[in-house]
Amino acid sequence: MTVLSGAPRFRRAEGGAPFTIPVRNRPFLAGSAHLSFPERIPDAGGMIPVREAAGPVAADPADALLAGAVRDVVDEELPAAGGVLVRGLPLADRTGFEKLVTGLGYEPLGYRGGIAVRRNDSGVALKASEEDPRITLSPHNEMAYLPDSPRRVFFFCETAAAAGGEVPVNDIRQTVAAIPPDIQEVFRTRGVRYHRTLAKESGPGATGWADTFGTTDPHEVADHLGASGYDYEWGGDGGDDVLRYHYRQDAFAAHPDTGQELWFNQVTELHCSYWRSHPDFPADLPAHHYPATTTYGDGGPIEDDEISFLRGVLWRSTRAVRMRPGDLLVLDNRVVQHGRMSYTGRRRHYVSLSR
Repeated sequence: MTVLSGAPRFRRAEGGAPFTIPVRNRPFLAGSAHLSFPERIPDAGGMIPVREAAGPVAADPADALLAGAVRDVVDEELPAAGGVLVRGLPLADRTGFEKLVTGLGYEPLGYRGGIAVRRNDSGVALKASEEDPRITLSPHNEMAYLPDSPRRVFFFCETAAAAGGEVPVNDIRQTVAAIPPDIQEVFRTRGVRYHRTLAKESGPGATGWADTFGTTDPHEVADHLGASGYDYEWGGDGGDDVLRYHYRQDAFAAHPDTGQELWFNQVTELHCSYWRSHPDFPADLPAHHYPATTTYGDGGPIEDDEISFLRGVLWRSTRAVRMRPGDLLVLDNRVVQHGRMSYTGRRRHYVSLSR
């Protein structure tokens, strides 16, 4: 790490008082009744190192020395830990967060084609998922269902929830070993097929295709899908009221630095069982009538029990980060999954993605 003269320093710090969060049979958490789920998960503890400013920092988030010092911390911690929580930054709102992230100098990545319930209204900072606060979002690798996914994910807490709203994190470099070898081999051979069914307009629990792709022009969407090699069709009374498309992805990916084989997909989180556990959707629709579902790459169905088992396996090694206003949480998206616990009160987090 190179520290420039006059740059702020960030020392290691404690994360806060220990805590645990109930998970088994949690309301609106898909599959949580399965015996593979843990009863509770603990706080992140030493899993995610905490670095805090050791002295005064610039009041302007765009300050070059501040950005350089934060980047040094990120580049130092992510290769081994997969994440870092930075405290003591002059961050109060979205504008400041965007200034700091821009100053870090990483190549930004947009959210076109993403499935999270959020408005795709900025190329630098987006609102974190605006999904119903009663929902717990299981740990997942951001946009692992797309060919171009972010390397780093930055979270900024502007307002913490009155209760709940923690960020569950899971290091898949270790936890993939808990997936039985026979299940790994099936997915290694057959891959995953992602199926999407999108109305034109967004609604509760689902983002429409206009917001997903940032355009109301179906021809532009069709060009994008065709160039991506996806199979698609239009439906609905208006001809483009409903978009259906599907495509195959590998279930594993090689770590870009080490070459380690990683379980890198969203076979569980985009399975129809998520919407069958959702308060805004009926639980008895055919799988392909939900906003998304997954199958094996050859189109064969995956048993619901296997999906629930896999969800539980990932939750068993999950820990939780309780962010405070002003905190910056940075994760290596290739190796550390993230999610969101249900919450009450007002919670305002922002997210930024980079290659």
